[in-house]
Amino acid sequence: MFQHPAGVSLQALGNISQIYDQRGVAGSGREASVGAFDIVPLYVDPGHTNASDDADGTSPLQPKATLQSAINSSLLAQNGVIYVSGAITESVIVPPTVVPDVAIIGVGGSIDFPTWTAATAAGTALTVRQSGWLIAGFRFEPGALGTSITLQWVPGSGYVANRTVISNNYFDGLYQGQYGITLSGAPYDVQITNNEFREYTDGASGAFAIIVTDSSNANPYMCMICDNVFWENDNHIGSLGDNKSFNLSIFKGNVFHEGLGISATRILDLRGGSQGKNIVTENTFCGDYSNTGGYYAHAGAPGMWVGNIAEDVAEAEVGDNGFTVAVPAA
Repeated sequence: MFQHPAGVSLQALGNISQIYDQRGVAGSGREASVGAFDIVPLYVDPGHTNASDDADGTSPLQPKATLQSAINSSLLAQNGVIYVSGAITESVIVPPTVVPDVAIIGVGGSIDFPTWTAATAAGTALTVRQSGWLIAGFRFEPGALGTSITLQWVPGSGYVANRTVISNNYFDGLYQGQYGITLSGAPYDVQITNNEFREYTDGASGAFAIIVTDSSNANPYMCMICDNVFWENDNHIGSLGDNKSFNLSIFKGNVFHEGLGISATRILDLRGGSQGKNIVTENTFCGDYSNTGGYYAHAGAPGMWVGNIAEDVAEAEVGDNGFTVAVPAA
């Protein structure tokens, strides 16, 4: 778990870039198309001596100073990569006007993930409004009542955020963050995999690791929330007012802890979706496996909650061997 996707430094990437980072750039002598390596990787390192947004960012030795500048670059291509090192202190937006299908990769080992904090304490570090982007290899550290990532799908606005992949990140709420990941509207095919969420709390039991917010739009559907770890959050997964949630989505292989320093009120709350029919399997459920304990299925179409491991074998919905055999009840 938590395998870093890059695991190399920007300096090491510099050696690779001598071969590939100028392909397709006019005047570089490498304009000819050669397939996948035609795409120009971009580099961001705010702490680098040569960092400047006036640089084109195609070399790790002369990186961009801000991630927003790289995202707005005319050199950014579909299926491209932005490599990031150092500390990001920006409220970054991926607008619908940029290309889809781009990866933002933090460079460093798991202990050395680049940190990412919004420009203001209560701000959002990353807002995604385009489809197919991948975010991996960061330690998100929100300010007081801040949000780490927001995915927006708003009909008629051009905002989509469908097919977003959020993988191999640490969401460290630092006992002050409001939300880890917010899904606004109905982004579909979102994958949230192999992340750790911890210490999101607002002092009033209103913080969430993952939240579906109130809106006039539909609910997120066909999403995969798999192989994540949740602990020490006010709430792990749920919505405001219980009127929004996931539809036709899969929750598999996650570990949910009820908390010690922070007791989770809602552990997995799927009540609010318009359709329900979620699959919940192979998760580890701590604490009271019931509505009282913070586990809720969709009332009209509860879907499948079979094959999870729960410690609460006293419940009728849990077999003597600890495997769940039915949706949680009152």
